[in-house]
Amino acid sequence: MSKPEKRVAEIVRAAEELESELEKLEALSRTARKNRLDSEKGIVRAAKDLSEALALPERLAAGLRGLANAMREMEARQSAALEPLAAYAVEVQTRMKKLEEHMRAFAALGKAAGEATALLQSAGERADLVESAKVQLSGIADGARLLLEAARADDFPDVAREADALKQRVTALRRKLDGTLPPN
Repeated sequence: MSKPEKRVAEIVRAAEELESELEKLEALSRTARKNRLDSEKGIVRAAKDLSEALALPERLAAGLRGLANAMREMEARQSAALEPLAAYAVEVQTRMKKLEEHMRAFAALGKAAGEATALLQSAGERADLVESAKVQLSGIADGARLLLEAARADDFPDVAREADALKQRVTALRRKLDGTLPPN
């Protein structure tokens, strides 16, 4: 199976045509100056070469205009490709900020969970510690639920999943603590 031929860019085609015309002018310039002007034949040949050389500047000017047009077309293509990226960059930045907000909220919940765990491991009246930890864990579970809902609404499934897992772990720990105190 053969590869499809790649289309030659307009700017490349225009530059190649311009280069070809310039090479013709350079060759004619060298050839014309080598003509001997000591015979009718030499003078006629020199006049013919000069005539050809004088026609080339107009073709070079047309080639330069073609190259300029191709450059304008390339600039338009560049703009057409960059404009949507500018809007996309704004969207990426907005999403990044929103994700950072969710991650800060998640980190705060994790810190609070660590403090509640540390409270349970500290020395002191067991019943008071358990009640304080249960209050903290309830607040953490509520915060995790709010983060879960916000992350889902903002279409951050990974954050929502992590917030849900935290909520479930904290709720399970809270239930476990509910069974640790003897009834009054």
